[in-house]
Parts: sequence; structure tokens; C-alpha cells
Amino acid sequence: MAPVNEPRDEVLVVAAILGDLEAFDELAKRYRAAAVRTAEAIVGRQEAEDVAQEALLLAFKAMPSIEEPSKFAAWLGVITRHHALRFGKREKARSAGHVALDEVLLERVAALARPLVADGADRQELAQALDRLPPDYATALRLRYLDEMPLKRIAAFLGVPVSTVKWRLHRGKSLLREKVELVREVKHGTG
Repeated sequence: MAPVNEPRDEVLVVAAILGDLEAFDELAKRYRAAAVRTAEAIVGRQEAEDVAQEALLLAFKAMPSIEEPSKFAAWLGVITRHHALRFGKREKARSAGHVALDEVLLERVAALARPLVADGADRQELAQALDRLPPDYATALRLRYLDEMPLKRIAAFLGVPVSTVKWRLHRGKSLLREKVELVREVKHGTG
């Protein structure tokens, strides 16, 4: 039961609708833990805080549309569940796209496993070819194969998803092979 001095939810809802930010802040404090728990049940612990925060923001924006201020908690619960479900679907679709790309890469694993160049004198050709690649591909290739950086760390450093790093490595290797051949042709006077 709420303490005697604490305003009821509907009073805070009406005040928030009229522009009292502290009233909404109090509602958010009261129900934040419940929103996080609800989100966690749907999207997991890692994303729950963000989903709950976004749900509270959505609720704040939608405050004028609430029909029964006394049912704020249930209304917020519905918003949180719907937002978490939408978030979960987006993430599932996003990861499904990543899996499809991963499967394409796995089908071509033989092409990915071929060495770029042999050891020795070919290293100079490799360096020249790398310099001729678009920077996005060259950076990914250098970080992965010269610096031996893990894919997740490359993705974090570049600010892109791991699937993008994988694509850049795959496409970069193809482009690099072409550039190495061009360097060899120029070097041997056949180009």
C-alpha cells in the first residue's frame, strides 16, 4: 500500500499530461523495475535496460492518449511488452540476415582459405596491392591478417556489425587477389 503522503498514480498521470516532468519522473521511478523485468523476460538481460528506457520514453510521449489514468501501470506494461516484442523481432530479423550472410561465406570457405600470397618477395606485392584497395577493405584486412585482431574487436573498433567486417574481409580478399595480379602484371611487363 502506498504511504499516505505519496500521490496516487492517476494524480501523477494528470500532472504529467499537464507538463509536470517531476510527476512523470515519480511514475518512472515507481515502475522502472517492473518495466525492466518485463523487457528482460522477452529480450533477455542484456537488452532489458535499453528496452525499458525506450518504453518509458514512449509512454511519456503517449501520456495524452491514456484513457484511464488510474490504470497507468497496466498501460505501461502493455507498452513495454509491445516494444520488447518489436525489438525482439527486429533483432531476430537482423541476426537472421547475418546468419544468411554467414552461410554464404561458409559455402565459399575454400576461397576464404586460399593464401593471399606466398611468403618472401610476394610481401611487397601484397603491400602494394593493399595500398590500392578502398580503405574500408584494406583496414579490415590489415587488422585481421596483419594485426591478428579478432572479428568482434575489429567490429567494435570500426563501429560496424561483425557481419559487415566478415563481408569486408570476404570482398577485400577478392579485390586484393585482383590487385595482386595487376601488380604482378605491371612488375613482369605483361600489363
